[in-house]
Amino acid sequence: MNDIFGDLKKQISTAGVNVAKIGSVALFTTKVCMFITTLACVLVTAKNYIGDNINCITGFEKQEHKAIETYCFIASTFTMVDLETQVRRAPHPGVGPINAGVDEGGEPIEGDQRRHAYYQWVPMVLVLQAVVYYFPVWLWGRFDRNFYQSILCQLDKVHISDPTSYIETSAKFFAQSLTTHRSYALKFLFCEILSFAIAVGNLFFTNTFLGGEFFKFGPSALKYLGHDATDPDNPLNEIFPKVAKCTWHKFGASGTIQTFDSMCVLPLNIVNEKTYIFLWVVYIFGAMICGVALLWHFVLLFFPGLRNTLLVHRAKKQETKQALLNVLPKCNYGDWFLMYHFKTSMVYFRQWVKKVREELQK
Repeated sequence: MNDIFGDLKKQISTAGVNVAKIGSVALFTTKVCMFITTLACVLVTAKNYIGDNINCITGFEKQEHKAIETYCFIASTFTMVDLETQVRRAPHPGVGPINAGVDEGGEPIEGDQRRHAYYQWVPMVLVLQAVVYYFPVWLWGRFDRNFYQSILCQLDKVHISDPTSYIETSAKFFAQSLTTHRSYALKFLFCEILSFAIAVGNLFFTNTFLGGEFFKFGPSALKYLGHDATDPDNPLNEIFPKVAKCTWHKFGASGTIQTFDSMCVLPLNIVNEKTYIFLWVVYIFGAMICGVALLWHFVLLFFPGLRNTLLVHRAKKQETKQALLNVLPKCNYGDWFLMYHFKTSMVYFRQWVKKVREELQK
């Protein structure tokens, strides 16, 4: 656990040494989602700027009022489901009489209620989501263990002295270990698959956490984002109500159970709703980007001719293109995977490819 949060701190920190690493759009998107989710967690827990979690009108004073207010936050508040009928008799959407009428025997009938308890768990859930988003990046670090940096032999940096010895060391290792890097590349592909699975799974998890309203919350919320918060048709009031009800039971002087109805204001929900609108956009686009990137990498995996052509096309000089045309037919997906990232990281890629060709010809 310490390793996970230690690496997480490194990813968030702007300080540190620039180390050559293998990356991809999918893993980068996952890191962005992790970072934004962490910021969202910090935002919803910043009580100094937001205010109290809940404020209730109870009719009591001092300690008893505080006790009821605390109980309402812990035990959850609720709103009436039938907003359209309730709003005509109530000052706020969903806040109205509990009884919807009487039955044939004259007994009161309670109307349908929607409980709101998930807002208590928002900070903890966001922390969990941030850690889960970071997991593929952390796992790839455990798979790599600086292997890529080692075989790169500092060729990602410009050398003042002659870099020939570094080029020869890296090229000789690559040529001697040819066709043995498939598992390394497949482990990276597995981390990308995991990133996509987490991105999609996180959408369904968030939807379940918000009572099955998250998928339709985004489009409808963007439509009503600039509308009045008391608008009964505003979907933001259904998932994150600003005013809700709470029922408190206590014993009277003679031991009879008394019921008190409280109306509570939830200041934190104004921040929660804006946060989840932004997270809806980030999570949706994050899953889409991860899906497209993963699909492209599967195409490269199963079509050797396409991936070889892509790498040759990326080479600028004709000499490098010719060297690649001689080397790539001998390579499997793992070898191509390393060469593709070498092309991105190496300053001396042209000399390196030439040396690899010479080693293979031996």
